[in-house]
Order: sequence, then C-alpha cells, then structure tokens
Amino acid sequence: MQLTTGEKTKFASAIRTSSEEILKEYDIISSQKFFNEIFGTLTGIAAIINRNRQVVFVNQGFIEMLGISDIKPVLGKRLGEIISCIHSEGAGGCGTSVECSVCGTVNAILESQNTGKRCSREALITLKSGGMLKSLDLNITSTPVNLAGHTFYALLLQDISSEKRRLALERIFFHDLLNCTTGLNGMLSLLKEGSAPGSEKHLVEMSEQASRDIIEEIQLHRHILAAENGDLKINIETVNSSKLIDDAITKTGFHEAGKDKKIFVADNSCDTDLQTDRLILQRVLINLLKNALEASLEGGNVLAGAEDSGISVKFSVKNDQVMPRVVQLQLFQRSFSTKGKGRGLGTYSIKMLTENYLKGKVTFISEPGTGTVFTVEIFKTFPG
Repeated sequence: MQLTTGEKTKFASAIRTSSEEILKEYDIISSQKFFNEIFGTLTGIAAIINRNRQVVFVNQGFIEMLGISDIKPVLGKRLGEIISCIHSEGAGGCGTSVECSVCGTVNAILESQNTGKRCSREALITLKSGGMLKSLDLNITSTPVNLAGHTFYALLLQDISSEKRRLALERIFFHDLLNCTTGLNGMLSLLKEGSAPGSEKHLVEMSEQASRDIIEEIQLHRHILAAENGDLKINIETVNSSKLIDDAITKTGFHEAGKDKKIFVADNSCDTDLQTDRLILQRVLINLLKNALEASLEGGNVLAGAEDSGISVKFSVKNDQVMPRVVQLQLFQRSFSTKGKGRGLGTYSIKMLTENYLKGKVTFISEPGTGTVFTVEIFKTFPG
C-alpha cells in the first residue's frame, strides 16, 4: 500500500510507502542471507532504498555515520531527511522541492529507476546540524538490486568533502593571492624605474595597501578553514555601517573584476552603528562586491547600501545581471561555481560566515527588471 503526503511536489514524487510495507521490505532484505553477507562486507556508507526513495536497510558504515545503534529510527525516511538537508524540510520531504531538481542524489536515483542501470552523480548538500549550516560533497551511486522478486536500489555514498574543499581553497587562495602580489609587484616596479615623477608617495601608499590586502587574504582563508571546523573565534565590537561599506569598496577597488566598472553607494544608505565582528562582516561585503563586479558587463555599475530596519541593518549589493535559474538553485552550495572547476567558495562562505557566526541572514533576488540583489541582515545588538 502506498500513501501520498498530499503535498504538491515541485520535482520528484512525494508518494511514500506505508510504515507496514516498509517493515515488510526490511524483513525481505534481512532474510536474504547471501546478500546480507556481501552487503555487510562493504567498508563504505551504503543503504538500500525502495521505489519511493525510502530507506529500508543500511550497512554498518551508515549506522556509524549517524552515530546510532538501531536502524529503526531511519526506516522509511529518505536520505536528505536522515542527514537534515535544508531542502527536505517541506511537507513533501526529500526530493520534492524545486532545489532538488539539481540535486545529484535524487537525480542519480531517478535515472537508475528509469534506465534500470547503475548511475553515479556528485551531490552538493547543505544541512543544518546543531543550529549550524554545514556542507557535504558526496559521490552517490544508485544501482538496481532484485531481491525475492522485488526491485530495490543500493545507494553507495562516498564523502569527497575534504578533497573538494581542499581543491577549492587552494585554487581560490592562490588565485586571489597572485592578484594581490602581482599588483604589489607592478607598483614596486614603477617606484624602482622612477617612471612616475611626483607620484612616489601615492605609489608607496598603494603598495602599503596591497601588502595589507595580502595579509588579509591569508587571514580570510584561515578564517574559512577555522569556520568549517567550528573553531572560528569572533570579536564583537561597535562598527559603523557607512564605514564598513566605504572600506569594503576601497579594498575591492584593486580587484581585477573592477576594471572599467564602478561601485556606487545608494543615496539613502543609512549611517548606523551596530555590534558585530568587523573583520568577518567586511569580508562578507567584499565578497559580495567582487561577485557583483564579476557578474557585471564592461562599463556596468554596482550599487551598495545599507538600510536601518530598527532592530537590524540590511546591507545590500546590486548588479544589473540576472542569474540563470539553475545557478540560483545551487548558489550557496560549497563546491558550486560558475567560474570553473575548483572554485565555488564565494557565496557559500558568505552564507556560512553570516548565518553561523554573525547570527544574521543572507537572501537574494534575481529577476528581469531588478537584476541581482544580495541582502545581508545583521542585528544591531549581537544575539549573545
């Protein structure tokens, strides 16, 4: 017997197998001695799901990953629900939200169901654990398995998070550090050649700023590593919204993406004090500005500002381009990027740092006639 949730799905079916049928399917698999012996030898993380994508059996690796001693609490649940994926919280559950349309997990399962063949996909999953956003990069393989006249699907999960994180951090770190050092080298060369009489003082000041930027790039990547490990220490102090925006614009002015483009501050931008971590919030704003500049066409403008909403300050960064829908659905995933393989920490780090450590909120809209606007909301008084 199958039951539906009553929820209109936005992607995969929301139909679920009843609890009674789930237990029968569990018994069917448990009774297959030879299969259980093979399945039990798997050293990785594996589960057996039914036609409605519900877990009916798992191996020891799966149990150890969850830190549980009994399989019963996870029977009948879908993978995203078990690991607390943020997109599985709706009434339809895992696989039924619009964001699920770009999820490697549900797409691997659906393809193996449709073709009757083994299918592997990479899955970028954002979950919430202990009130903190976390990311998983998984390689998912779904394979049809026939047992006692029933078709199930064996899911093998390989955690590739460490590899993906290392590649992304290394490539972004070296890319950004090279930009800073190239600029510093160029200014020092001008000073050495004496080819700009009267501008020595300005070049020295710019060189000093470039060297500070190099130090901050190193600190930024140390912060991201510490944040992902849960070891980031925050320093709450009183900061000013106008100064934060001005400083972020100044620091972004040397970025290569800003060539032939301009950043303006909104006329109605507020001048408000708030309590937060200055360095983290400034890095969030710098990342937003860099992303907006990179998305803008040559000669384009970026608009930055802040709105005092009473209990919070809403910082916003706008550009005139519209992101494709498929990009919007994956925007905050750690390893997703429109800039090529090994990138992808920009918007992910913005959301992670803001929501996990500044206790704020990141939202965006991207639509014709408006363009793309990112908003970072920070409480005036830090929630202790």
